[in-house]
Amino acid sequence: MAQDKVAQEDIQRRTEIDSSVKFPVLFFITSAAVWLTLAALLGFVQQMKLHSPGFLDFSFLHFLNYGRSNPAFMGALVYGWAIQAGVGVGIWIMARLCRAEVKNPVTLIVAGHFWNLGVLIGVLGILFGHGTSIEWLAFPKAVWPILCGAFSLIVIWLVTMFHRRQDKEVYISVWYILGACFWFPWIFITANLFIHIFPGSAVAKAATNAWFMGSMIYLVLAPIGLASAYYIIPKVIGRPVHSAQLGYYGFWGLAVFGGWTGIQKFMGGPLPAWMPAISGAAVILMLIPVLIVTVNQIMTIKGKSIEVNSSPAVRFTVAGISFFIIYCVFSALNSFLAVGKFTQLSFTSLGTQLLAVYGFFSMTIFGAIYFIVPRLTGTEWPSLKRINSHFMLSIYAMGTLLVVHLFGGVWQSAAYGKFDAPLENAISAGKPYAIGGSVAWAVIVFATLGFLMNLVSILSRSGRSEIVSKFVKYIGGQENSG
Repeated sequence: MAQDKVAQEDIQRRTEIDSSVKFPVLFFITSAAVWLTLAALLGFVQQMKLHSPGFLDFSFLHFLNYGRSNPAFMGALVYGWAIQAGVGVGIWIMARLCRAEVKNPVTLIVAGHFWNLGVLIGVLGILFGHGTSIEWLAFPKAVWPILCGAFSLIVIWLVTMFHRRQDKEVYISVWYILGACFWFPWIFITANLFIHIFPGSAVAKAATNAWFMGSMIYLVLAPIGLASAYYIIPKVIGRPVHSAQLGYYGFWGLAVFGGWTGIQKFMGGPLPAWMPAISGAAVILMLIPVLIVTVNQIMTIKGKSIEVNSSPAVRFTVAGISFFIIYCVFSALNSFLAVGKFTQLSFTSLGTQLLAVYGFFSMTIFGAIYFIVPRLTGTEWPSLKRINSHFMLSIYAMGTLLVVHLFGGVWQSAAYGKFDAPLENAISAGKPYAIGGSVAWAVIVFATLGFLMNLVSILSRSGRSEIVSKFVKYIGGQENSG
């Protein structure tokens, strides 16, 4: 009886926590899904422009040329989708693990509105010719203070929740989420100050930009994705993480090496040789925490193949971790000049970014969303078929993009290296791979629309359920009073 009472109290506590975080979490997840849909459409357009510049070549759509659609797509994907979805998932995991309710959800929703406003201004600014042409920082210069202020409110709120935690044990997922929350403002403010505010040479600004991109992947996206994996997999399969100690070692490995990455892309370039050398060494050493994560997750799911195959959340998460391993191994290989000279100046670079943002991060976050949303809405997903289709199509599209960008980029670089041949030959060499990339992006658009429709359906079903529930309570109250 005592155990049943404790279990009931635990269920009641989780219900209260979910009720308190429901609206801010669903706000961030829904906003992120809308931005993901827009990013997928822009991704398809910019990919089509690579081999068919006349695609959508209408006077009123002049702003969709490759020079604008590509940075607008990446801005919508990273800031509209990835950061917002990560915040939504991070809030829920923090609330659950800290066993703390949200006291003031309005602050989070206000911060979310300002974030969306900043991203909207940024994407429109790029499309209408006011972007900065700097990778992952292409928004107009006036936008970054808006984003910084909005995210600062979220960080303050998360720190307050951590301070009010009921469970004094600090789980590994909480470490990762807090790390990402503190690291993002640091690298975001630093990069914008050195690129947009402080004077400096173009080479120094390019190095800062490369450092920013590497740090964003390893110190922001990777911690949030791994925090989700460390929570979702044990929760679904009903088994604790194989080794919490290994998890902490992996966290500190990420923290130590992650901030030195990015500049290896300029090997052989106009920078002091030690900068890309140290950066390349850091990327190679990143394989240590990756190995730790791999061993920890494999041992956790060992003997639980039935649970893995039957749970969409775990399947997405495992796929995301697999893409993360591929990304880190490929990045380590790129740190060697013998490989990097074939990947630096081709669309292999974009493929590597997509492998990190869509292959790893998005897949793990999809898994978390498929786990979290039913618990917040009190209803099941309306279409399991759409979830399975989303998984299969995403795997196919990401696998296709990986092959296309890897082999196509190497082939393209080899053609660029033939100085005695016309440049048109190199462009033609990459065209078949660019067409293959367009097919993959068409699949991503289809999968994303299915994901958005499924999300809208469960939210609308939840809304109807709440209305019916309130109506039944009202009628019951009227009868009792009568």
